[in-house]
Amino acid sequence: MSYTQEFTECHDVLAALAPITANGAVGAHVTGYVSLADYHRAFVFCHVGTPAGASTIDITVQQAQDTSGTGTKELTDITGVTGTKAPTQIVAADAGVYVGIEIRSAELDVSNGFHTVQITVTVGVAAYTYSLLVLGIVSRYEAVGITDFQEVIP
Repeated sequence: MSYTQEFTECHDVLAALAPITANGAVGAHVTGYVSLADYHRAFVFCHVGTPAGASTIDITVQQAQDTSGTGTKELTDITGVTGTKAPTQIVAADAGVYVGIEIRSAELDVSNGFHTVQITVTVGVAAYTYSLLVLGIVSRYEAVGITDFQEVIP
């Protein structure tokens, strides 16, 4: 990203889980599969909000061969160690923290046709408000559109 580029010119919102009551309820919340075929990198950003009681949050990243979830398996880091793309469990004492997960296209099983990812946020014990974004970064072919944003102010 050069100094003159706008953030919205090189970061595309691919998926989001809004900080609403339904997404903070106990259970698994998924972004759905999004394609990274047009991006060299992706960034998953979770802003942890308010817990209720002894709440917990677990975040996992799955990869698949298409947006229907064909061949779903956990995304591991470049060393292939299972679970290394999953951050440490977030507990009630972690309210207000930020979690970031870097994904490079080389980490996907591209030789077997894997090019999509899905993020699963599992809220345990009691409600835990949070928000989550999946950003596509470093577009492969074309400029990133800005239509995902309600408003962009340069």
